[in-house]
Amino acid sequence: MVNKSKHAVWRMSVVVLSLLLTFVTIPHTLEDFALGEPLKNGVPAPLLAGIIAGLFALQGLALFCLGGDQRRGYFIHLGLGIFWPLAAGTAQLPVILTLQPYRSGFISLHYVFGMIILGILLFLASIQGLRTMSSWEK
Repeated sequence: MVNKSKHAVWRMSVVVLSLLLTFVTIPHTLEDFALGEPLKNGVPAPLLAGIIAGLFALQGLALFCLGGDQRRGYFIHLGLGIFWPLAAGTAQLPVILTLQPYRSGFISLHYVFGMIILGILLFLASIQGLRTMSSWEK
């Protein structure tokens, strides 16, 4: 029973981290579109909007699966936990590290670093959730 309660704690951690991640990814994405970043990088805005919408739908599916205590919810969160930090890091960190003013200042930096930190934490919590789920299923 102890393993099942540990699993519940990790499942809740993944849910909370996933929701927190949306609180930085959505505003950051809106900021990207408001500043015309897709066009500057030669990416059609409708294509990028479709991809981003698909990622948020996938995150919703992952949360739904966790609500049903399904392993696939953790696997989807593993992927999202890797995707968002890599996407934010490769696209934004080179610009941030130039020491030029970055977009709207602190809040824009908060979005980027929030995506990186929360994504990594989501990835790690998902691994731990899978491990605890495996231990009580045996």
